[in-house]
Amino acid sequence: MPNGGSDCCGTCWFNRANAGEAGSANHEGSVSSYCEIRDLPIPDPFYTYCSNHPYRLDRREPIPIGPVFTAADADAEREVWVEPPDTEEIRSHLLRLLAHADNPQDHYPFFGGPIPAIVARQLVEFREPRAIPILEHIGRELSRRGEEPDGIHQAIARIRGSRELDGPAERC
Repeated sequence: MPNGGSDCCGTCWFNRANAGEAGSANHEGSVSSYCEIRDLPIPDPFYTYCSNHPYRLDRREPIPIGPVFTAADADAEREVWVEPPDTEEIRSHLLRLLAHADNPQDHYPFFGGPIPAIVARQLVEFREPRAIPILEHIGRELSRRGEEPDGIHQAIARIRGSRELDGPAERC
């Protein structure tokens, strides 16, 4: 079996070929790989990835988080294959995840970043104005701990730059 990384769709509990279980031992090769939460056929499951994988999260999150990536082989750079869907249900879920981004285990140590950063990036890409108060709160918490919230300020500015929002940009 190819090894494009243990966080691939070939080992994901959302892949129909794995019958709801995580791990390559559960992969049934005679069943077509299909992402149940993204409604997406997966032609190369051992070189396809997303942030909903059980090795990235310590719980099942059945709402898509971020894009789907592919890699040509184990040494290749992962590239976006399918952009994330954009629905109100997904936006609301991402906002809840960002507001409660307190689980340091929500990341895979080899690829990608922490889930809260992926969620924030997605909300910025969606230009979601409801993320601004949450990002401002995160920025204030970072400042309180002596950390620089520059990335937070940039994210807020990017959201505000694309929406007609009342009021001046507030510093975190």
